[in-house]
Amino acid sequence: MGVVHRFIGKDGAFAWEGVEVETYDRGGAMGGTKQVLLGSRDGSVHFGLRYYEIEPGGQSSFDRHGHDHGVYILRGKARVMLGWDVAEVGVGDVIYIPPNEEHQFENIGDEPLGFLCAVPPRD
Repeated sequence: MGVVHRFIGKDGAFAWEGVEVETYDRGGAMGGTKQVLLGSRDGSVHFGLRYYEIEPGGQSSFDRHGHDHGVYILRGKARVMLGWDVAEVGVGDVIYIPPNEEHQFENIGDEPLGFLCAVPPRD
């Protein structure tokens, strides 16, 4: 059976019904939160969908994974490191990160950076 997590965000906050807001501070991440929107707890076997939010001046962890993933920027702007390349991204931009590529997002704006991340399902 399918699952619906209704959007309940207000006053600029992004939140979904039945989804916990977790502190995101591992691997050098600073000023962030994570919400697992869809994952194995919802019965997903092929993908997970997460929402990350990083405060101005904050950054994601410096990561490298054996899986690929896709990122969609919902709010704010960032400098993203993909391997040896660096690019500035903003609202509406989509980023593909192949398996085993080092990557990191740094919020370079004055508002929170918010993005969806599609990955294999693990909560």
